[in-house]
Amino acid sequence: MTRPGSGPRGVYDQLNTTSPQAPPQGSGLIQGAAAAPPPPGPPPDYRNLGAGQAKADFAAASANGGWEFDPAAMDKVIKALQDSLDNDYSRANTEATFLTGIDAMGTEVGSEGYVAKANASGAAYQEFLRSAVDYTTAYVDTLRQIRDAYQRQDQAALDAIRDVGKAV
Repeated sequence: MTRPGSGPRGVYDQLNTTSPQAPPQGSGLIQGAAAAPPPPGPPPDYRNLGAGQAKADFAAASANGGWEFDPAAMDKVIKALQDSLDNDYSRANTEATFLTGIDAMGTEVGSEGYVAKANASGAAYQEFLRSAVDYTTAYVDTLRQIRDAYQRQDQAALDAIRDVGKAV
């Protein structure tokens, strides 16, 4: 004969019944209360993220054995991104200034509450734009560094070939 709580039935009972679980006495925990969320960490470093992504994208593109560096194609990408920074992001940033200067129509709770939230929303949008500009600027700067490094390397290779021809 099996004892109560043992065997397959005992395992089933243990898994499908909830035992009362009170916090230990003096722990400071309140039964049923949720833990406080952890404090927010530091904001992301968008410049490092942009530079890292440019390097990763370039590494992935150049991993193919038949790949050949094309400075004209890279210049097109750099120009398109720089145009976006100079035009699109700049215009968005100019227009975003209007999103933080909203004045209340009156001094009642509804108007003041709306204006506070609207201005906070505008400030969040401006912060987003700053991070997007930082990311894209770092991406473009890194592409320029890669392009320049390849061009210097190509020139050095040409110079080395010319020097070999002079020695013969």
